[in-house]
Amino acid sequence: MRWNSTCRLPIEVQFEDIDGGGVVHHPNYLKYLERARCHAMREIGVPFEQCLQDGIAFVVAEIHGKYLSPLQFGARMCVETRLVAVRKSSLKVIQKIVSAERQPILDEATESFLKGDRQTHFIAQLRLVAVDLKSGKPIPLPESLRLAGGVPDSLQMAVHPEWTDVRIVPSGEN
Repeated sequence: MRWNSTCRLPIEVQFEDIDGGGVVHHPNYLKYLERARCHAMREIGVPFEQCLQDGIAFVVAEIHGKYLSPLQFGARMCVETRLVAVRKSSLKVIQKIVSAERQPILDEATESFLKGDRQTHFIAQLRLVAVDLKSGKPIPLPESLRLAGGVPDSLQMAVHPEWTDVRIVPSGEN
């Protein structure tokens, strides 16, 4: 999960993922997102396993998702993950489940990434909070994660306050 770049994880819809209607059962979308976040963390060299060993967990504090079109058994997809905003103790991540044929746009502008297109099946915005495993209380993001993820420093963040809050849905829209 590098700052403002896209990590992709290929997935294929398995039989156990579908419901009686033949489409992916809704909680499985969240499982795909979780796998992709773990993959993204490994890609930058800060695997979740290491965070747990260091006594840190990332909990989903908020999730806003939009189902745009159904996924069916055998579909080949990619989960695209992008870190788009950071605060002292939390990360905001945008994830999309897209057709595998969609050409990766690894450096596309954040504004473009936030929009779904006809090859996007699901899009979600998540806020993850770093917590101490023993106390369960929020803690500052580990410096190792900030460095590995290329997160801007506090001076850059002060110049760009929009980097602390990004939304897939404009605030006036329901």
